[in-house]
Amino acid sequence: MIDCAIGVDKLIIDSHVHIGEPPKEAEPKNFVKLMQTSKIDKAVIFRYFYDKPTAFSNQYISSVVDQFPDFYIGFAWINPNDKTAAKELETCILKWKLKGVKLHLEMHPTPSEKLKEIFNIAEKYNIPICTHLGNDFDQIKTLTKEYKIKLIIAHLGTGVYCLDLNRLKKAINIAKSENIFLETSGNTYPLVDYALKALGSTKLVLGSDFPHEHPLVSAKIVELLNILDQDKELILQKNISKILRI
Repeated sequence: MIDCAIGVDKLIIDSHVHIGEPPKEAEPKNFVKLMQTSKIDKAVIFRYFYDKPTAFSNQYISSVVDQFPDFYIGFAWINPNDKTAAKELETCILKWKLKGVKLHLEMHPTPSEKLKEIFNIAEKYNIPICTHLGNDFDQIKTLTKEYKIKLIIAHLGTGVYCLDLNRLKKAINIAKSENIFLETSGNTYPLVDYALKALGSTKLVLGSDFPHEHPLVSAKIVELLNILDQDKELILQKNISKILRI
């Protein structure tokens, strides 16, 4: 019998957190308190302020990491359609010390030529890309074959609680390639279990999509999976630690 109880001694890294008000729970110091009470060790954070340029969001994330370096790992949020996107990403990496890039291709559908500018920089600086996929799965599949980068597909490729099995199957097909991973947020146990059985524990990373979900709800799904503790640890923190080289 596999033990499905939450192990309080397990390290947990939440790979998908939107930080910054609103809501007040996402204010950096408030989420740190939640992390401490929930035994979440680190969180990958990013933010998109709809009424401000992405550079504002990214500088904000850098300042949050500076305030709480033991808790947060910052990713840049980039709209690849912006004329200065590539230059901004380099600034995020070199000046603001962000460790990866978040793309939202449902919100910002992007032609391949513009995406290649971002993939070029990610490859150059060896940083991972986390992407919320739009509808063009083939576009991303092609790019992952052209570039040696680590790619995290957010929400198992399904979207946030869309629970679309056909999209999941397409994402699984992409993730069969080396250095492509699926992040679990915005999904229920059956879909996470489906992805696990298709790909194995080395291909999944935990995410909550906070504030849309509590990190421990997402972690509980992993804890309930019928796998060994060592496989749970891969999903809860070891896979993302390897991706981020921490």
